[in-house]
Amino acid sequence: MINIAVIGYGYWGPNLARNWNLNKRANLMYICDLLDNRLNVAQTNYPHVKTTKDYFDILKDPDIDAISIVTPIATHYEIAKNALLHDKHILVEKPLTASSKQMEELITLAEKKKKVMMVGHTFLFSPPVLKVYDYIKQGQLGKLDFIQLTRINLGRVKHDHNVIWDLAPHDFSILEFWLGELPESIQVVGKASTLKNVCDIAFISLKYSKEVLANIHLSWISPVKLRQSYIVGKDKMVVYDDTHPTEQVKLYDMGVDVIKTPETFGEFQLTYRTGDIHIPKLDNREPLSSECDHFVDCIESNADPRTNSKHALRIIQMIEAAQESLKNNGKLIKIK
Repeated sequence: MINIAVIGYGYWGPNLARNWNLNKRANLMYICDLLDNRLNVAQTNYPHVKTTKDYFDILKDPDIDAISIVTPIATHYEIAKNALLHDKHILVEKPLTASSKQMEELITLAEKKKKVMMVGHTFLFSPPVLKVYDYIKQGQLGKLDFIQLTRINLGRVKHDHNVIWDLAPHDFSILEFWLGELPESIQVVGKASTLKNVCDIAFISLKYSKEVLANIHLSWISPVKLRQSYIVGKDKMVVYDDTHPTEQVKLYDMGVDVIKTPETFGEFQLTYRTGDIHIPKLDNREPLSSECDHFVDCIESNADPRTNSKHALRIIQMIEAAQESLKNNGKLIKIK
């Protein structure tokens, strides 16, 4: 049994607390937040759990094995560092830190302390994302051409960080998982439409090796909520719609085939293939529940998490490259 605490009970913290409370392999012992009203709600929901405003109360408790950190991005580094220094395993919401330099320091510390450090990229535990991963790895799509990801909605405009820091980690982590590599370059065009100097619309273009292109559309000020991805291969194509109630993944036997190699202009002979549409049956387990179980697995077996510290670092490097491109009016940034 893993004794765990949740630090942060704002927007996402209640979801972590609920899952830890339901997890039969964990014992939720503490919830920490700075606001009395949030702690009052937590105490009502979980009367057996201790509440505190000072997270050092948790770190100093020798019975606590692990911490879920669900606080604003700017606080992740300090809390995560102190947790590791107090010999706690940590699960930190995305992005794990606000810079690659901070991330590299935490990687060194976690290795020294021999503690599990995992980032909460929950989509990598989502059945639709895992199904698309299977299609790609099994070669069902053929050679990949293009991936389009759209993550837009109205609301949750922040003042302390922009839409790239808020939403891009989801799609960056999904792309890194599907393709297994960092992009060679990244280019971003965006603007601040609501608050001065806070980008709330962004179009991100990424170029990968093997001639794969990806495009991400992010927005806090859209009239509709969309969470859609299109993965286009030479043989088949996939639509992943995270908001669809029952058909989140569709595999299309569609494509364009060249049936004669042209020798002169005008000799193109193409055939447009439209075949079956396959809708796979997906596991309906909540991804956050799977993520929590995976964290416990890694602690118990001293294993490296799927969303480990190196994965977290690669995502932060992509965010920093995107920020540099945005700052320089869409300059193409090579990723080292």
